[in-house]
Amino acid sequence: MKTVEILGANRFETYTKTREGCRAVIVQDGKILLTHELNSGWWLMPGGGMEEGETPEDCVVREVEEETGYIVRPVRRFLFMCEYYEEYRYSGFFFICEVTGRGQMKLTDAEKRRGVQPEWIPLQDAIELFAKHESYADVSEEKRGSYQREYMALKEYMNLAPDSPERQIYERFPGVSCAYRDAAGREVLKYDGLADAEHTIPVDGDTAFPACSISKFITAITVMKLEEKGLIRIDEPVNNYLSPWKLLAADGTESDATIRSLLSHTAGIVDGEDSFYGLRRNDPEVGLLDVLEGRTAYNNRRATAEVQPGTEFEYSDAGYCVLQLLIQEITGRSFEEVVAENVFEPLRLQKTFFGSLRNLELREQSQTMASGYDSEGTLIPGKYPQIPDLAASGLWSTPGELMAIAEAFIEAVNGRSSILSSASAREMIKPAENFSWVGLGIFRRGDDTLVSQGWGENGQCMLKINVATGEVSVVMTNKDPGVDQADSGVEELTSL
Repeated sequence: MKTVEILGANRFETYTKTREGCRAVIVQDGKILLTHELNSGWWLMPGGGMEEGETPEDCVVREVEEETGYIVRPVRRFLFMCEYYEEYRYSGFFFICEVTGRGQMKLTDAEKRRGVQPEWIPLQDAIELFAKHESYADVSEEKRGSYQREYMALKEYMNLAPDSPERQIYERFPGVSCAYRDAAGREVLKYDGLADAEHTIPVDGDTAFPACSISKFITAITVMKLEEKGLIRIDEPVNNYLSPWKLLAADGTESDATIRSLLSHTAGIVDGEDSFYGLRRNDPEVGLLDVLEGRTAYNNRRATAEVQPGTEFEYSDAGYCVLQLLIQEITGRSFEEVVAENVFEPLRLQKTFFGSLRNLELREQSQTMASGYDSEGTLIPGKYPQIPDLAASGLWSTPGELMAIAEAFIEAVNGRSSILSSASAREMIKPAENFSWVGLGIFRRGDDTLVSQGWGENGQCMLKINVATGEVSVVMTNKDPGVDQADSGVEELTSL
């Protein structure tokens, strides 16, 4: 059963009032049964609040009869939805129901005054009716929110069809979790499937997924923050800040590759063949210098600026390992501590962390972490791989918290964030010289859209940001689909 959470832009930080209910999707011969308020023009699916001691099934049967006069049988509970507006949390189960007979309408006095009556209308007409929810934003937030709820429920109902594109994508992964933010600041979270198929643990809003190479976006934010503090200058050679290990050029001399070139994958570093995967938690621990020196199968090629920096684009995890070493060298602290202090803690993120072996052991005791599955759907030994290249691909997070980081970044671009200055954020989204699609730790799609995506042996994910409109979408999964985001459907989900 899929879960959808709708977070209104007017929601309070915490809710103090709750209401639980149920609603019914009743379709016959291509028509859906709705209630129509003649005096206000409102349309809604039949349903209402649960009474004390009532099961969700009992509630939906009672509410449908009271509001429409039809007796129904719940066939399937297919959706759980939570809505957050001001100090309220509204939660509800959505059922597919079939009509089994006629009963007696029992409208309240308020419903009678509003002129509530049941009507059957074509299902597609209902979808189009509720799809116009945004047009009521300046008229009635209650109506806009109610119509958004009904629209999303009907979309999920349509997604139950075997040929539904969204259903087909979701079924490719054990678990999927998504987050969406619109231009008005309203947010929607959607999740379904299993975080751990072996123990039938479902995905929920707190499930942490591997963010893979989205790590690089967070690393870049951290590097820019350190520049703001005067600890580095990104246009200086990285070797100015490294000792004793140095980044070498092809001829064995010290490279003049800048921190900027490392951030934009233009430092000339080429990763080893078939590197940066396959390391298990119970394997001997591989250190950062082992990776940089190419001493293990995890990366069998020394990190070296093999071509003149700035002349070629070469996507490089090893380049971000150099940045990880840089951060540790100039602060005298662990990479994950520095990032937490500069990014996670100011945003009060509780479920986002870099997965060092120690952090993995601690976190799996206190929160749900999505087990990783390979391209054949087999559980990865140890459930999560060992990732020594934290800065490149060691991030764990939830779509909701990645969305919070993206929102803070958008605010930074517009000069309204405490985690990063406008100058730093705009430097990150500026196109790299000779490579217009590359920023610092992120990729550009046109002038306003930014993309960061990850693909590892235990998951695939994608983050999309529009810095002009403020829209954000995040998709996270816990399986290597064996194909890239465009073919796996992950990119399609960022647009749904």
